[in-house]
Amino acid sequence: MQKLVSEFAVSNGILKVVDGKPSLLSCTLLPSPVPKTLLHHAKNIQCDFNLLYHRVAMDHEFLDAILKPVVVVDPYLRSLWNIYSRIRTNQVTQDIVLGLNRSDYMLHLQEDLCNAKRQTLIHRLQSTKLAAQSDIETEDEAWNGLSIKQVEFNMIACSFCGLGQRIAPQHRIALSLHGISKDLNTRVPDCFSADRFSDALLSACRMYVEDCSRRSLVPTKVSILIVVGDNEGNIYDHRALIGCLLLKSPEVNVLYHSFNYLKTGLKLDSNFRLFVDNQEIAVVYFRTGYTPDAFPDEETWNVKYQLEQSLAIKCPCIQYMLANTKIIQAALSKPKYLSRFFQPDSASYVNILSTFVHQYTLDEEMEISDSTEIQYAVNDCLLRPDDYVLKPQREGGGNNYFGEELAQKLKSIITHSERKFYILMKRIQPYTFENYILNSSSMFEESKARKMVTEMGIFGAILARKNHIFLNECSGHLLRSKPLESNEGGIVAGFGCLDSPFLV
Repeated sequence: MQKLVSEFAVSNGILKVVDGKPSLLSCTLLPSPVPKTLLHHAKNIQCDFNLLYHRVAMDHEFLDAILKPVVVVDPYLRSLWNIYSRIRTNQVTQDIVLGLNRSDYMLHLQEDLCNAKRQTLIHRLQSTKLAAQSDIETEDEAWNGLSIKQVEFNMIACSFCGLGQRIAPQHRIALSLHGISKDLNTRVPDCFSADRFSDALLSACRMYVEDCSRRSLVPTKVSILIVVGDNEGNIYDHRALIGCLLLKSPEVNVLYHSFNYLKTGLKLDSNFRLFVDNQEIAVVYFRTGYTPDAFPDEETWNVKYQLEQSLAIKCPCIQYMLANTKIIQAALSKPKYLSRFFQPDSASYVNILSTFVHQYTLDEEMEISDSTEIQYAVNDCLLRPDDYVLKPQREGGGNNYFGEELAQKLKSIITHSERKFYILMKRIQPYTFENYILNSSSMFEESKARKMVTEMGIFGAILARKNHIFLNECSGHLLRSKPLESNEGGIVAGFGCLDSPFLV
């Protein structure tokens, strides 16, 4: 059966590149059980998160105050900040911004639940086959003790909006093959993330043309530039997104280029319009550039600056990249900072705040955590390192510290300026369930059932000019699951697997 389902997955395009060839991307055999009310709650607050981070990115005073201590110790962030500072002084700038975001959550089991309630929740979510025997629970109270807690908010190169749209029909096929056929379209909801993100990119193209007219410029046929890494393994996810875009608007030209190519391949005219391969670029969509190794030399940083200073609409712009840092996320988890962007008596404020677990900076001078909080968190972490995760100011996965490694790292940095580079976060305690992992090996041999946990991603798009919001929407959902014993969850990196929700 696993071989057959794996063959369907390949035919549905659930793929990655390995050694230059297509290979089955790790995915679950069946969709995994998720409470319907919690998925809907996460979707309902996505627009609030889109707006929150847009407001943060537009607030220079806030960015400066929060990031200043980290910029001193982090060369990568310092380079981003320097580009931002130069762009702010330019006479000609593009103030239209596009965000294609993803908010990631885990479903957290409350620590102080009575044992009977805990066991009831665990039993109801332990496997898809068991969950299929009961109807969907529509009452919020049924899931008391289980809540969504944010892992992080992503604003650059959010992966799997393309393949996330394909995994739902794949899982419906798998359920049918396993004899589960009742209400499949309801239990495994459609995801239209590729459609929604492609619509947002096309809207940005139209806004670019309108903006050129406002500046008395006459645009030629406009193109979208997708900036990719030199060795991109997740290319089929890109293709799924751009395939949707081209089906909607066949006349749009799409270019894929690396920073390395753009060192000689881009040109700005006297009005700062961007041209690549003699094509006028309306939107620059970054699928790379979120880690230091994307910028090996000053020439690459200069390419980044030229793209940012151009009239093309950036996704994300440099301000969004600065807002998308761990220290900003830690600051927003504190009521005194969140209230700068939403009124404390608003539903948006309450809903956003409820998703945060405790987060601590390790230096009082950063004015996020005070000395008492820091001392408590450090002492507690050294006693119970499995209850925490240590996060550096880095995106892309695989950078965090857990368990005994965390404790040793914490001891080594706590008295040095390097501590400003890290955030200490209370670890989310999710429920576990049973599923199977399909990968290239499952084409030849059956895999065993695994205890797994899942991370729920909610896609969102925002298109804005300063305080004028043209588009703000929830754009779909995604599950990424991993074996219980795995700390990291990157799919292409091999830590986790693509999944979809089976609503309970």
